[in-house]
This record gives sequence, structure tokens and C-alpha cells, in this order.
Amino acid sequence: MKKFISIILSVVMVFSMFSTVAFARNNENIVNFDGKTYNLTNEHPWVFVHGMGGWANYNGEAYWGGWADSEGDVIALYNSYGIEAYAAVVGPLSSAWDRACELYAQLTGTVVDYGEAHSQAHNHDRYGYDYTDNCLMGEPWDCKSAINLVGHSFGGPTVRLFTSLLAYGDKDEIAATGNDTSPLFTGGHKNAVHSVVTFSGVHNGSPVANLIHDSFLMTLIIGAINLVGSIFGSEIMMWDLQMGHLGLTPKQGEEKAKLSFSTINTVVASQDNCGYDMTLRGAAELNEKIKTVDTVYYYSYSCNSSYKTVFNTYLPISSNFALFYLTSLYIGQLEGKTIDGIYMDESWAKNDGIVPLASALYPSTDADTATSYEEAVNSGKPLEPGVWYYMPVMEGFDHFDFCGTIDYPTSFEDFYFTLIETINKA
Repeated sequence: MKKFISIILSVVMVFSMFSTVAFARNNENIVNFDGKTYNLTNEHPWVFVHGMGGWANYNGEAYWGGWADSEGDVIALYNSYGIEAYAAVVGPLSSAWDRACELYAQLTGTVVDYGEAHSQAHNHDRYGYDYTDNCLMGEPWDCKSAINLVGHSFGGPTVRLFTSLLAYGDKDEIAATGNDTSPLFTGGHKNAVHSVVTFSGVHNGSPVANLIHDSFLMTLIIGAINLVGSIFGSEIMMWDLQMGHLGLTPKQGEEKAKLSFSTINTVVASQDNCGYDMTLRGAAELNEKIKTVDTVYYYSYSCNSSYKTVFNTYLPISSNFALFYLTSLYIGQLEGKTIDGIYMDESWAKNDGIVPLASALYPSTDADTATSYEEAVNSGKPLEPGVWYYMPVMEGFDHFDFCGTIDYPTSFEDFYFTLIETINKA
């Protein structure tokens, strides 16, 4: 009898092993595309966060592809291969803090809470849009099932701050509201994010932002936003500016905002906007607030669309996105100058049209540990969480190419399929 039972148990165990292997194989997402084979097996949902001036989808033109000369829509590409991907829509011109709060509310299906301490410091409403019945991923996120975050341009600082707040919270907000503090500010969610990926992230700011913010242009921009919000309402063209909490555009459920010169002056003075956060000093202040989480994998992608002249300045390549031609010219002649106490060396003159290479590689506060991804992989050592891995600079590509606007070194699909395989190596 004992021998018979042993045989039965052995058979059951062997069957279980084969069942497990079969299940694992069935869950593999092996894709053959354009002569290459990719393993698109994916454990964590992807959440993409746009940069300054970003939008969701306007007349079929999505921020993450599907517009201009785009090769395709990144979100649609991923979803078509069974990869769970979403495009968040946060304040196009809001600060990194406000955008992080909006991202949290969208994911968790809650009312945006900007924090009592922050709201008082910057003279705006504590609460914003209500996403109770409009969760980004369909169901409220529990902060336990890890996600991959991708941030383009100013989306980079946004997802970095969001990840840091989830893990470590904010002591000022806890002190201000105690038990009434938003879970985003209480910390304790170090495993909520698996990876942070930035495309042309404005980690250390851009001199272009200094040029705009430190002139009367910033007041004109804020004033124009309030004027538009008071005359036309919230959604203008492809944007919902989501600045009702600042008093510049209508609040949720309202048709129009109130034109107020005092509100315009308050918003400009408060420096609670993306313009200030992207100045060199604003980015440095933001970097001091953001902590790299030791359980999260960090990757940065950057590009350079400028070339060096015989006069030691950098000019934009002729194929540059037209909007960035003048800004690239400005950045390219800054080598040797000092802005906000930072000396502009050659890496600050090289640029993708609007973001200097020195800013896109990694945050200055992580310079001591930042590592070349190629060197790390070639060394054979396992990738470590809490360390910035910067990819080889994509020469000849500009700031918007990550949104699928032109060919990548091989193809649009190859770039984004390889991104999944890169994250899976961690």
C-alpha cells in the first residue's frame, strides 16, 4: 500500500511539474516581428506620463504617437500585443508636485489632493478633479500591484517625484493634516513601482525655462491661460489645462473661470508651475526633494539633434522638429556661460532641441552612482534597483521622436519591444 501511494504521489508531482511548465509557456508572449523575435512577457502594467503641454487624444492624434509623421501609437501597439498600457493626462503646465498628485488620483480613482501644506504655501485649493468613477486602469489601483512608469520630458520629474512620495511620503503634509493626510504623502509603498523610465527627461532643468520664467513672458503666459479660461472655458483645442485649483481655468463642473489679475500675480509669484520647475534652480530644488527608491529600477533615454561647429557652438540638425529650432540655437551657444550657478560645459550645449544632454542623462543628485547601461550589461553584473542606468545617446533624434514621430535606429516597434525586454532583465 505504501509503495502504491508513493507511486500515485510521484505521478501527481510529475503531472504538476509538467502542468506548471505548460502554464508558464502558455503565458509567454513570444512575438516574431520584422525578422526578429521578442519576448513580450509582461508582469506589470505600463503607465505613460506626458511632458509639458501634453494631451491625451485629440481628433485621433494621441500624444504617444498617431500624429504628424508618427509611425504608430505606443499605447495601441502595446495593447494590441496583450501588454497592459495606459496614457495618463495630468496638468500640461502644472508643477511636478501637482502633476504627481493628479496622477495618483487618476490611478486610485480618488479626488485630487494637493496636500494642505503645499496648497497653503502656494495659495491654491487643496482639492482638484474627482476621478472616483474614472480610474485610469479601469479599477482603483491598490499601490500593491507594481507598475512601470514612463515619463517623457517634464513627465520625467513627474514620475520620479510620484515614486518618491509613494515610498517615503512627505513629513510636512503629515504634520499639517495627521490622519487626514492623503496616502500619497504617508509613504510606505516602496514596492508600488517596479521601474521608472524617462525619455528626454528634464532632470536638471533647461536654460530655455530660465529664459522664459525670468522674463515677463511667464506673466504673459499665465495671464493668457486665465484669459482663455474666463472666455472659452476649460478645454481649448487639444488641452484641458486642469488649473482650476489655481483659479486660472474652470474647476470641474464649471463652465468658465474668473479673470483675476491678483490670481495671475499670485500664481507667477508662487512658482508652482512647470516653468519654474524646469529652470536650472527649480530643477535643483526639486532634485533635493526627490529620493531615489532602492527597490525601483531607473532607466534614462536621451538624444542629441545638434552638431558642433568650427566656432565651438552647437547648431540644430536640419531635420529638427521646427518648433525646437530656435530653442536649440539658444542652448547650443551657451557653453562657457554660467546659469543659476551651474557652469555650462559641452554636455549642456548638446541638446535634443529643448533639453540639454546634461539634463536628460540622470539627476545631478545621482551623478555618483549613475551607470552606463551598456557597461553594466557587458560587465555581467546584475542590474541593481535604486541606480540610474543611462542608455547610449540616440544621435540625430530630437525631443519628440520618443513619441513615435519618425524612424528609430531600426524601427518604432523594435524600440518599444526592446524596452519591454530591457525592463524584464531587472
